[in-house]
Amino acid sequence: MKFINTDGMSFVGPGSEWFWTAVSGLVLAVTFVAIWRQLALQRSASGYAQVTDLSRQDMAEPMLRVKVEIYRALHDGCEPAHVPFGAASYVVDFWEDIGVLVRHGHIDRRLLHETMGNGCRRWWTTLQPFIERVRAEVGPRAAEHFEWLAGQMADLDRKVGDTTIYDAEYIARTLDNHMRNQSDRLRTAEDLRGFVLRPSSPAVTKMQTAPDPDL
Repeated sequence: MKFINTDGMSFVGPGSEWFWTAVSGLVLAVTFVAIWRQLALQRSASGYAQVTDLSRQDMAEPMLRVKVEIYRALHDGCEPAHVPFGAASYVVDFWEDIGVLVRHGHIDRRLLHETMGNGCRRWWTTLQPFIERVRAEVGPRAAEHFEWLAGQMADLDRKVGDTTIYDAEYIARTLDNHMRNQSDRLRTAEDLRGFVLRPSSPAVTKMQTAPDPDL
């Protein structure tokens, strides 16, 4: 029994057009797969580079400094809605920019989730009261991409079975540990820089330096 009838087939010369058409199609298919794989590798490399850069920014000294400022304010009893404005805005803008990049497909949300997902959710919960206060003043779209990103990270957490609840109780319970961690990282960054910036001492008045008449 013949499964393929080769009677009358020609591979060279007249009548061989079918063969060379098939070969051309096969070559095009292989080329397409090779290009697709190359583009996929480039996207992976680009995504890795972006997330690495974001992680570096997250651990940079300016970011560590504002995080410590927020944590210390909360530790000292500051209302979450009234944490230092400049420091809080710095962190919010960082995550807002990442949210825009993820939302427009420039960064894979699953890759971000693997590396920075818990940080996103923790900071959204920490700064949500502050953001709500800002929204009351400037409008409801403030930090909308940050909020969307935190929701995406929460959705991915559920899909991988992470049941951590990020709420005010969680923030209060982990505050000291996170403050200690960020403070240690900040000291390391300062040591690597070679010197430490310290706030200047308050001016000493003549009254404070005058000799005590009872001495």
